[in-house]
Amino acid sequence: MFLQPNPTQILTPRLLFLLLLLPWAGFSQGNLYQASQLPDSLVSGADAVILKERHQMKILSPDRAEGSFFKAVTVFNEQGEYDVERVAFYDDSRSLSNLQAEIYDGNGSLIEKIKSRDFIDQAAVDGFSVITDTRLKYFSYTAPRYPYTVVFSYEFNTSNTAFIPAWSPLSGYGVGLVNSSFELEIDGQIPFRIKEKNFEGFAIENNSSGRLLQYRLKNIPPFEAEEMSPVYRAFAPQLLVSLNEFHLEGVDGSATDWTSMGRWQYHNLIENRDQLPPETVAEVSQMLEGITDPREKVKRIYQYVQDNTRYISVQLGIGGWMPISAADVDKDKFGDCKGLTNYTKALLNSQGIPSNYCVVWAGAEKRDMEADFASMQGNHVILNVPLEQDEIWLECTSQTMPFNFLGDFTDDRKVLVLDPKGGYLKHTPAYNGAENLRLVKAKLALATDGSLKGEVGILSEGVEYDQRLSMRDFSEERRDTYYKNYWDYLNGIKISEVAWYNQKDSVRFGEKMEVAVLDYLSQAGNDLFFKPNTVDRHLSVPNRYRNRQLPFEVPRGYLHKAEFVIELPEGYVLPEIPEPVTIDSDFGKYQMEIIRISEREIGYQRSLELAPGQYAKNRYSDYRNFRREVARAENINLLLQPK
Repeated sequence: MFLQPNPTQILTPRLLFLLLLLPWAGFSQGNLYQASQLPDSLVSGADAVILKERHQMKILSPDRAEGSFFKAVTVFNEQGEYDVERVAFYDDSRSLSNLQAEIYDGNGSLIEKIKSRDFIDQAAVDGFSVITDTRLKYFSYTAPRYPYTVVFSYEFNTSNTAFIPAWSPLSGYGVGLVNSSFELEIDGQIPFRIKEKNFEGFAIENNSSGRLLQYRLKNIPPFEAEEMSPVYRAFAPQLLVSLNEFHLEGVDGSATDWTSMGRWQYHNLIENRDQLPPETVAEVSQMLEGITDPREKVKRIYQYVQDNTRYISVQLGIGGWMPISAADVDKDKFGDCKGLTNYTKALLNSQGIPSNYCVVWAGAEKRDMEADFASMQGNHVILNVPLEQDEIWLECTSQTMPFNFLGDFTDDRKVLVLDPKGGYLKHTPAYNGAENLRLVKAKLALATDGSLKGEVGILSEGVEYDQRLSMRDFSEERRDTYYKNYWDYLNGIKISEVAWYNQKDSVRFGEKMEVAVLDYLSQAGNDLFFKPNTVDRHLSVPNRYRNRQLPFEVPRGYLHKAEFVIELPEGYVLPEIPEPVTIDSDFGKYQMEIIRISEREIGYQRSLELAPGQYAKNRYSDYRNFRREVARAENINLLLQPK
């Protein structure tokens, strides 16, 4: 679940005071686009500053709305380019008018005006989307120097009212705000709901009255992206609005909670789209002949989908939310997340195995459905298969994903289950602690010339598996670069005889290789020194902040273990074995022990388990001290003396 800190713990009284008393005297509309006129309080630490953002919309009926959008942003560096609006979408249900953009230099002088006819018009496709009925208009501009300002605006009319854009006045870390406003007028016959998220601690003006919503936020300095900070939306203000009666691509809808929303989506998006050709049903039935275990049946069908289909993005049907039919996926052998999930569901249903079509917010950063605010949410779908004693989760878009494994793309978050009797929220599995295992084993030899060489094996499970699986497709050059960066503390490391193996059924990824380092040992007189943690050091210590402003989090825990056998150089002995090290804290546990196997061999064993959690900012120094102690233990030196 997302960390939801109280913003009053984030915004100190001093910062709140500054927000209210920023020096804006003399900052007029006439010089608004002159970057030097912006107050230092907004520019300091900023990649971009939003000068003015205005969202206006009027709901005339459940199937008719109109509105406008305006945004002016000053960009100070390449990172700030992400806050420039360049794109407007349209389709058969949404029309655009008065689309334009203006570019100003740092002195506020107009250098380019882009009219609607100058925008590039194309299908809304990306690297995966090849079938879509949505189009976009955009402009391209490369600034010769920073700062510069972009003003972007358009008006629109639409028959779709299922999606009321949320108002998020603060767009991200490193972005200052001068003025952002939101205005929404709703016809008197349409019931609606709103949710104000994280408003406390921000001086948000609310001039709403009756069926007119009016909000404004002004003069907010950029937030610094402190290390281990929560995702920005966890504490930034946001206004959510949803109509109880709405329209989506020719279909009327009504929903007030997740029960009614899930029921409406089921009957209007996926119902009766699971019909399969009889020959496909017969083929799958024959494939499962003799198998009685329901779990094994699900596994075989999942493998069948992976072997016989491929993923492409398809944005057609009810605003891109309706899956293409199971029959079409079966015929064409491709589909998007919706189509492939629906196809898998249909195959299971053909064998008498019920399953749940689930809508989710996907991404490496965990994001929940808003439990107390039902609306059209999510950007991906997955499949849930309930069994008598268990349940199975399937990511249907991947041809390589292991069975019953979601990875960090959809783990540990609330999803919406579409059901004919009514929708409900369900939580996906979390991968935490020891489930995210990385085990590094090595048999290494030290030589009198100072070199180190030997065999290294790395085993990864859980999210660690997910993060390393893509290495299978690395070229030799990219592979070598990866390992050299991974072992950046080993100067001149050479890697050879690399082998990777994917144990898909057990969700394990393995790596084996030979390593060699020329100058691993250091010398002082006749003595030699070396670090026994040769190939798995945790040396990272988070940054120090004199006055940290934000809480911090460890979104996923892990268990990293190291087991080495090290042969000492001929003619040298290890006179003393250090005591075992144990570091126990609220954040995790560290254990390290060195054992003498023989006169020429020692064993090194290390375990670091990091717990997931969300923590107040006043605990940050404690966490940093824990990581500093770990790094110190990881970096110890051992003395070797001549016999």
